[in-house]
Amino acid sequence: MKAVTTAQTSVTVKQEINVTTDRSKSAYLNTRWLVGLLTAQLVVLPSTVIAADAAKVPTTTATSTKVPKAFSAYGSTSVEGGECVAGNVTKEGMNGRAFVYFKDARTQQLRWVTAIPVSPDYYQNRATHCFAMGGSLFVLVQSDTNQATSLSQTLLNVVELSPADGKIVSDRYADVPGVDAAYSSWVDKGKEGFHEDHGQIKVSGQYFLMADPNKRMPFTATLPAHPSK
Repeated sequence: MKAVTTAQTSVTVKQEINVTTDRSKSAYLNTRWLVGLLTAQLVVLPSTVIAADAAKVPTTTATSTKVPKAFSAYGSTSVEGGECVAGNVTKEGMNGRAFVYFKDARTQQLRWVTAIPVSPDYYQNRATHCFAMGGSLFVLVQSDTNQATSLSQTLLNVVELSPADGKIVSDRYADVPGVDAAYSSWVDKGKEGFHEDHGQIKVSGQYFLMADPNKRMPFTATLPAHPSK
């Protein structure tokens, strides 16, 4: 899989100046200010290239027990103990961020709400499907690489969540099999596009090559329940 990414660079300069009205300390403050300027370090973030074989698992998972006001549900699935709801939050319909929440069947209260991070090289993402298997929840996330539709690729990844607290266990790409050229892929609504198949994860959707966007083709990808260590 070839993904079009944009390197991001940021420069951070941190200065701390303690201000006081005591004129007797003015010389000390001026000296500290000059030293701060001379010793400030420029921090440049390296380019990030997203590998096709596996997505990095975030070091932290943003969880809460409150659904954001702008949340829009794409799909829900009844699972043992409650309901898994997948969707996203947007800013006026743009710049979407994937969210998943779990509603307890007994109490009818939210057990947790999890924000699934988008790659820093991508424009937006959304959680669209969810199912339970082997004591885990599996969520399909569809990410757009660019705000401009004509330039954007939609890429898929499967996120494994803990049903107990919503924490991310693993995050893997679901690549279109046998395609090396740059492409855009997606899965429509419905359980048939993302479900368990004999203990494995089955993803079925459509894709097109970026060089020929008018030719839509079906695909099916099968992933093991858990990534190999």
